[in-house]
Amino acid sequence: MSHLKTLTLSQLAQQADKWDDLWQRSETRLPSRRFAGLQLWCRVFAPDQEFTAIVVEDDGRFLAGIPLIKDKRPWPFSIYRLPSNSTVGSGDLLVDPDGEFDAALGAIAHRICRLPGLAVALEGIPIQSERWKRLIAALEREGRAMHLSPGHDVGVVDIQHDWNAYMRSLSANHRSSLKRARQRLEAEGEVTVERLRNPSDTELFETLEVCFAIENKGWKGENGTSILGTPGLRDYYHQEARIMRDLGYLDVWLLKLNGQVIAFEYCQFAKGTCFSHKISFDPQFNRFSPGKVLQYIQLERYHEDPAAEQLDTLGVLCEAKAKWTTRSYKSSRCFVAIGGRGSNMLLRSYQSLRSVAKSLRRNRPKQDAIQTETNDAMTVTSKSPSTAAIDAPITATVTTP
Repeated sequence: MSHLKTLTLSQLAQQADKWDDLWQRSETRLPSRRFAGLQLWCRVFAPDQEFTAIVVEDDGRFLAGIPLIKDKRPWPFSIYRLPSNSTVGSGDLLVDPDGEFDAALGAIAHRICRLPGLAVALEGIPIQSERWKRLIAALEREGRAMHLSPGHDVGVVDIQHDWNAYMRSLSANHRSSLKRARQRLEAEGEVTVERLRNPSDTELFETLEVCFAIENKGWKGENGTSILGTPGLRDYYHQEARIMRDLGYLDVWLLKLNGQVIAFEYCQFAKGTCFSHKISFDPQFNRFSPGKVLQYIQLERYHEDPAAEQLDTLGVLCEAKAKWTTRSYKSSRCFVAIGGRGSNMLLRSYQSLRSVAKSLRRNRPKQDAIQTETNDAMTVTSKSPSTAAIDAPITATVTTP
């Protein structure tokens, strides 16, 4: 017989093994959504905010669960959110696909709608996934006002284990650019790639410090959004990296020229998926496109690894990421009115205002569209002819547990 439970963070800590077991059974792959990652996020980013985990348990096992944070910012009403932000995503809906799927989600939806507040903001959710579609349907059956935002695309590279076929799927222009970048880089000296999976505490700390310094030299450092430029983020990543290493999910890639790190990618690897959290390069080596070269080698190694299934680029799908990806999914927002009838009215008023704003944008002058078409034409005419596939050798050093 299943039953619903509402747990604080400390209460969930006592049942962390059940939460992690549910994560393992669920289709959610991001390892920061295990309890250790969830706990770290709350400790660093929301130390004073109320935590609530709504879970459905049956015969000693969790069937479904969702973690929420009560936002304490100076709003006139209480807002509940997933424990995630623009940097780190630790909140998600976990569901056992073999359990009583709809019954569990129906119970969770019923409890969400009775939280003491104005709304629940579910941001950064894979809106096309079956679990989220069914939870949203259950929330709609509760008769609550909702606002769904389409969000943005996130790119995925499917690991096909046929490297030549994957390379042929890339544009000729992209392949040509990669080949030239590798040749220029190799002409400067010895090029090596190192993959860190289980480094010592000292090696991990020193490596991350080098990586953070590299990122801080670029545009993120200039506008204050780098790890070193964001209060609390440096310490967060040091702690997270140790947790991920101990769990077996750490995956850090380093591109070196004559022994010097010139590009890095900070990843987590779990359930056959690489999650690319941070990729950056030293701007003084910009002419060699080291980020491209590192991405190429990393994907080549994953195609050789039978355990690898996909690389999730995370974040907004930009032009640079799109050159590598084979498909994409939507990362969206869903706002749900909770509490009394007043919250329904407020959210519906918000939806009406958004509709008016969209209508005004649709009716604005077409100069922006004309400019976009001009830029697209310039991009097309600047493309270079196709060239042969990349075949230059690069030494790779892999350190694994």
